[in-house]
Amino acid sequence: MTGNAGQGRFTQILTQEIAMITLQDLINRFGETEIAKLTDRVSYQVIDAAVAATAIKDAEGEVAGYLRAAGLVSKDALGNVVYRNGADLPSDLALHTCNIARYNLYDNGVTETVEKRYDDAIKWLDKVKKDPTMLTGPIAELPTASGGISVIPNPVPNIYQD
Repeated sequence: MTGNAGQGRFTQILTQEIAMITLQDLINRFGETEIAKLTDRVSYQVIDAAVAATAIKDAEGEVAGYLRAAGLVSKDALGNVVYRNGADLPSDLALHTCNIARYNLYDNGVTETVEKRYDDAIKWLDKVKKDPTMLTGPIAELPTASGGISVIPNPVPNIYQD
């Protein structure tokens, strides 16, 4: 293997695809009954995975916008969102993404609790945008070469000097 091992790890870190939350995360946090009532637009009894997936995708897109502004995510060549830190996503991020997805599922008649959680999630994301270390901890710098060699440019020759 040639090259800097630290740099290879950094490249690997930059390419972890991000999936912030799943339908199961919504069910775990808010209960199967509530998710069924919010997604089943006919009988309000069965979870409609497609409706939930749309709300999740919209929530992840909203969150990714804040994370992109903070320099924590980017898109790869295939358009996948990748997380800079490479570690598992923090539980705080999953919590706030779930709250945004839940808010998205309420077409009309958002409860006070759901609206407050949404507002809190947006306030938290604003803080993350200003201080990305809330999610990452201090971001390590790439290793730099330190061999004690300096490069000093040569002075321009003056053919008229004595």
